[in-house]
Amino acid sequence: MGESVRAMAGRANGNAQVDKLISRILAETMRRESHKVDSWRRPSADIRRLVERDYVRSLRRYLPYRELRRLISAFADVLPEFNREPVGMMSTERLARRASDLDLNFKAAPYEGEDGLALRGFYVTRKQGILKRPLIYVNTAHHPLAVSATFCHEVGHHVTAEVIGGDDDPVHFFFDADYATHLEEPSELAADVMVSFAGYPEPIARKIFATPWKWGLVARAKNLTDAALDEVRGHIKKVYGFDLMARIPPHQRLHYLSGMIHYAKLRWALLAEYDV
Repeated sequence: MGESVRAMAGRANGNAQVDKLISRILAETMRRESHKVDSWRRPSADIRRLVERDYVRSLRRYLPYRELRRLISAFADVLPEFNREPVGMMSTERLARRASDLDLNFKAAPYEGEDGLALRGFYVTRKQGILKRPLIYVNTAHHPLAVSATFCHEVGHHVTAEVIGGDDDPVHFFFDADYATHLEEPSELAADVMVSFAGYPEPIARKIFATPWKWGLVARAKNLTDAALDEVRGHIKKVYGFDLMARIPPHQRLHYLSGMIHYAKLRWALLAEYDV
C-alpha cells in the first residue's frame, strides 16, 4: 500500500511539472515565434508559396530515400495500418493511450487566447532534469481532424529523433499556415511525411494522383490539378466527414486549405519521386 501511495504521489508530481512546463511554453510561444504567427495572419501568402513549389525538390534535398525507408518502417511500428489504410480520426482518449504506449508525456487542451489558434501543438524533447520522457501537446481548440493530424505530426518528430537523430532545438512548434517553411526544415518535413502517409495510404494515393505529371528526366510535383484537388476533398469528406465549407468558421478555412494542399502535394511527391 505504501509503495502504491508513493507511486501515485510521484505521478501527481510529474504531471504537475509537465503542466507547469506547458504553461511556460505557451506563455512564451507567441513572443518567440512571432514571425510564424504573422504568417498565420496571412494564410493566402502561404497558399501561394505551396501552390508554386515543386515538392520533389524538397524531398531530394532534405529527405533521401534511404532515410525515408527507415522512417516508413518505424512509422509502421507505431501505426499498424500505416500506408495501407487511412489512419482514422482519434479521440483525445485514444491519443493519450497511443502516447502512453510510446512512453510519452501527453497533454490535450484548448488554447485559443489572442492568436492562440495559430498554434496546432508542439513536441518537446527529453530534457535532462526537466523531462524524463518527451512531451506532446495538442491544441484541442481545433477541429478533431486537425487535432489527430497534429498528434501524428508530433509523433513524427519523436520517431524521427529516435531513428535518424534530432536537432538542437528542444521544442518543435507546429503552426497553421506555415507549411512552406516545413519544406526547408528536415525535421518538420519528416514529421509531415507521417501525416501525409496517414491520410493518403498508398492504394488511395495511387488513385488520387493518377493524373499524369510531366515525367521528363525527373519526377515533379508542382501543379496539383483541379481534378486531383477535388478528389482530395472528396476523400477527406468520405473518410473523415470533414467538409472545408461546412461547419468550419470562415476565418479558419484558408488555414485548413493550406494544410490540405500541403499534405496532398507532399504525398504526391512521395509517390512521384520514391514510388511509395
